[in-house]
Amino acid sequence: MLEIELVSFEDLTEEEKKDQPDNGCGKKSASYLRVTYGGFCVGLYSDAMEPEDATFNRDLGWIADAIEAAYEYGKQSK
Repeated sequence: MLEIELVSFEDLTEEEKKDQPDNGCGKKSASYLRVTYGGFCVGLYSDAMEPEDATFNRDLGWIADAIEAAYEYGKQSK
């Protein structure tokens, strides 16, 4: 089952905390979108970015990949 949840820095595992960039207002102030499938994290995305990076062809390019992955997971579930 595909699950998507909005989490805070405190909700991340220690490994996930260590791997986050400290952009924008900082990783502790960021919001995170965790995507899990079958109980495994398949994507973790952050809104921590510098203002000049907030374009769809830069840091937000992952959105298209996430939509495609969700579609593929959905096909596998049927």
